[in-house]
Formats: sequence, structure tokens, C-alpha cells
Amino acid sequence: MRPAPRIDFEAFDEYNGNGVALANSGRVCWEKTRHLVNFNDLLRRRCAWLRDDGPDSDVAISSRVRLARNLSGFPFVGRATDGDLRSIVEACSRVAANRFSTDEAEFIDFADVSADDARFLQERLVASREFAEAGKRPRALLLAKRENFCAMVNEEDHLRLQATASGFALRDLWKQVDELDDAFEAELDYAFDEKLGYLTACPSNVGTGIRASVMLHLPALIETNEVEKVLRGLQKMNLAVRGIYGEWSRVLGEFFQVSNQATLGESEEGIIEQLSEVIPCVINYERQARQTMLEKDRDGAMDRCCRAFALLKSARAITMEEAMAHLSSVRLGVRLRLLEAVPVSVLDELTAAIQTSHLRRLTGTKADAEIDEEVLRAEYVRKKLAAYV
Repeated sequence: MRPAPRIDFEAFDEYNGNGVALANSGRVCWEKTRHLVNFNDLLRRRCAWLRDDGPDSDVAISSRVRLARNLSGFPFVGRATDGDLRSIVEACSRVAANRFSTDEAEFIDFADVSADDARFLQERLVASREFAEAGKRPRALLLAKRENFCAMVNEEDHLRLQATASGFALRDLWKQVDELDDAFEAELDYAFDEKLGYLTACPSNVGTGIRASVMLHLPALIETNEVEKVLRGLQKMNLAVRGIYGEWSRVLGEFFQVSNQATLGESEEGIIEQLSEVIPCVINYERQARQTMLEKDRDGAMDRCCRAFALLKSARAITMEEAMAHLSSVRLGVRLRLLEAVPVSVLDELTAAIQTSHLRRLTGTKADAEIDEEVLRAEYVRKKLAAYV
């Protein structure tokens, strides 16, 4: 076991939000693993996966590397008692207190988090659906101030370490997560078998416990009817393709998550290298498809993008699915330089803002208030785009 390094958060991607610090956003008490978070403060910065400042971010929206770990001597989460789960939270809280200052990260006990707040964190992709919807299960979240690192305590496994960055950045993320994993393993006794590797609740994660993924925006491959061929090719290479929120989620806004499927019998570095070789091919296919659209039917591409922009600027009611589809077309238009007036940063903000919990906060609507969400969403989008022609 390597000695645990001091975590240097400056090694992560530079913060690219609006500069609002969260140092005074709440009260932290590491000993009691409590943090009273002002979740509205999180609205003042862009999500880590929607910063548009990483390599190849015209197609690769974001990258993520996640590790699943369990503590030796405790049952898996599905069989553990509440007492077991609270002990796990306390153990992880002690590591957090030793490794991170409260200026670097917050340790959030979900006993203090409402269902709507949990959904808000899920929408920001720092909490999984299973974690957000776990009800009264004792659990906690270690969340970096810039949201580019988090650790879910008592999700499906006792510990899920996750790092996220804009663009295609798997190799860098793996180095960072590996260092973080060493820091936790220096103070926690992981469940590990010499033959099988790291033991996890789901057999699909046994071994390395790693899940590396890249979020790709593939509108041109869909438009040119090439996407199914590409997706079949990925699946033949034992790669999984999922929607925007991961496992079991549907595809929205022409975003696809591509990740490794196997974790047993392969090294972490081997998994990262496979994806690092395959993903650039998909990126190039999408870029070629975009060029084909321009060369074969520039007017048709322009019509698609302008219609989507006009609808978003005028709609009086719009579903999440429809809004994401039209934002995808506008994003494509901006990337093809057919619509140059709208900054990608505005599209990134809207991609997060039109989600239910974000939308309610941004419009000052209480979580339990009866509203017509489609009307509220359309109104918010119209106001955000009003300045652009």
C-alpha cells in the first residue's frame, strides 16, 4: 500500500464557474458529520460536467472515473443494518476530516437533506439516482467545492469515489482518483480478495471496481443515420452505452454515456487505455458527420438549428425531453457556426436549468408547490434567450 498523499485540489481542472465562493454557504461540523448546505448557492456556478473548457468538448461534453469500494467487516449496503451504515458514515467522515479542509470539500450527512435537495444533486451528476432516492438510509456525500470530485457513502457500495471533468480527460481523471483512493485506503480497511480483487455488491463491479465514462454529444451521427452502426461497434467491444443519468436512463438531448462494462480480469490502466483509444474514433466520426451535413445539405442543417432556436424563444409550454432535443439542435448549430450569437456557456446553463429541481430553485418555486412545469420551463428558457437573435 502506498503512503496516503495529501490531496491537492489544485491538481483538478481550474474552476470555471462565476467565481462565487462557497466558504460561507453553510456550517460544517466534521465530528458530527453534519453540514447544513445552502443548496441555492450551488446554482451560482456551472456543473462540473458542463463547463465546456476541456479537450474535444465540441463532442466530448465530459469525462468521469468512478471507483466502487466496500469496507471489510461490514455487510454490503443491501444487507447492512442502520447501525452498520451509520458506522460506515462515521468512518468515512473521519477520513474526510483528516484529508480535506472545509475550504476544499463538504461532508453532507443526508439525514439533513430533503428529497428535493437530493434530486438537485442528482441533476448535477454528483449523486446517482439510487443514492438520491434511498429514502431514510443512513448515507453521506463528500462533495468538492468545485463539484469535480465527490464520494458517495452507502450508495450501492459503501464508498463510491468519483471525479469529473469537462471534455475528454480520462487519463488525468484516473491519476486523480487513484491518488484519492490511496488516501482513503490508508485509513479504511477495504474488502479485498487476492484472486477476485475489490469486492462489490454487484458482481459486474468486482475486480477493479472502476467505471470510466465519457459523455458524448452525437447529433450529426443521428441525423445521418450512422449512430446505430457506431453504437453496435461499441457494444461489440464490450462497452456500455447509456443515457445522460447513467444506468437505466434514457437518452436526452442526443447525449450518450460510453463506459467500460467489464471490471474483472482487467487492470484499471487497461480499461482507461481501451476507452482512450476508442473514444477519439467516435469523436472523429461525429465531426465527419457534421461536415457531411454541411456539405450535402447546409440549408437543411441551418433550418433544423434555426427552427429549434425559434421554438425555444417562443414556446409557451415545453417538456424536458423537447427542450433537451431543441437545445441539442441549437448546440449543433453553434458548433457548426450556423448560429453564432448564442454562447455555448448559455446552452450549458440551460441544460442544467431546465431540470425539475433546478428550475424550481431558479424561479423561486417551492418544492411542494403545484405548478405547470412545462409552462414554467418555457418561460425561463424564453427569458434566458431573449437577448440573443
